[in-house]
Amino acid sequence: MSYHTRPYPEWSWSLARDQMFHACKRQYYYHYYGSHGGWLLTATPEAQTAYRLKQMKNLYIVLGDAIHTVAQKLLELREMGKPYPKQEQVISYIRNLLNAAYRDSKQKDRWWGYPKQYTMLHEMYYEGGLSPERIEVIANRITTCVSNLLASTSWREIRDNPDVTLLEVETLKDFIFHDEKIYVKLDVLYRRGDGTWVITDWKTGRIAEKNEEQLRLYALYIHEYYSVPLTHIEVRTEYLLDGICTRTHPDVEDIERIVHKIRASLNSMKSYLADSYYNRPLPLEQFAGAGHPSVCKSCNFRQICSEKQ
Repeated sequence: MSYHTRPYPEWSWSLARDQMFHACKRQYYYHYYGSHGGWLLTATPEAQTAYRLKQMKNLYIVLGDAIHTVAQKLLELREMGKPYPKQEQVISYIRNLLNAAYRDSKQKDRWWGYPKQYTMLHEMYYEGGLSPERIEVIANRITTCVSNLLASTSWREIRDNPDVTLLEVETLKDFIFHDEKIYVKLDVLYRRGDGTWVITDWKTGRIAEKNEEQLRLYALYIHEYYSVPLTHIEVRTEYLLDGICTRTHPDVEDIERIVHKIRASLNSMKSYLADSYYNRPLPLEQFAGAGHPSVCKSCNFRQICSEKQ
C-alpha cells in the first residue's frame, strides 16, 4: 500500500505552539507548516530544508533533554526495583550524550541526509563551533542539575515511598477540550497513598512566569482526562538549576485562566488560516518576522527566513 501524507498538518494546540506563535509568526509558519512533508523525497527543496532546520537543537536544549532522559531512567529503575547509579555515573552519562551531539554536529552531510537520526547543534551550524564560555556554563549546569535532581523533593518522595504509583512518565498525550485537540507532555505524574495526584515538571533553566501557565494546563488535563477533582491535584516545578521546588494546588480560578488563554490563543492562530477545515495557512508573506535580534539569533530558520534584519 502506498504512503500518502496530508497536504497540511493536523490541527492541534499546545502551549509550546502558542509561545512560538507569539514570539515570531514567521518562525511559527516554518515550524508548523513550511516544514510539513519535508521528510519525503517528493517534497519541495524548501520544505526539505525547513524540515531539517526544524530538527536543530541548541546546547541548552540538549542538556535539558539529557536531564529528562536521566529522570525517566531513574523512574524506570524504581519500577523494576533495581539499584540507582551514583551521581558521578549520571554526570558521566550526560557528558557522553552532549559529546555525542557535538560529534554528530561535525558531520553536517550525515545530518543533512538523516536529520532525525543525528543531532545538529544550533551553535555549530550557525556559529561554526562552541565558545569556551558556553562550554563552561554547560559543564557547571550538568553538575548542579544532577545534584539537585537527585536531591529534589519529587524524586525523593517517589524513591522512598512504596505507596507512590507512577501513572505517566515523559508521555505525549492529547485530550479534547471544547472540540479542540490539546497536547500536553508531563515529565512525571504519580498518585500518593493519600489520593493526591502530583504533577512534576523538571526545569533546567531559570525561574520564569510562563511556567505557571504550563502548570495550569497540566491541571486542566488531569481534571478533564482523569476526572480528578482539583482538590486532589498538586502541581510542582523542580527548578534544578536553583534547587527550588514550587508547589501549587490549582483552584477554579486557575482553570478559568488557562481556559481563557486557550480560547484567545486558538482564535489568534486560526486568524492565520486560509481554510480552517484543512488547516491550510495563509501565504508565507502574511506571517511577519519578529524583527528582534535576540529572537532571530536563536531561530533555527535563519537560513531561509525572508525577513532580512
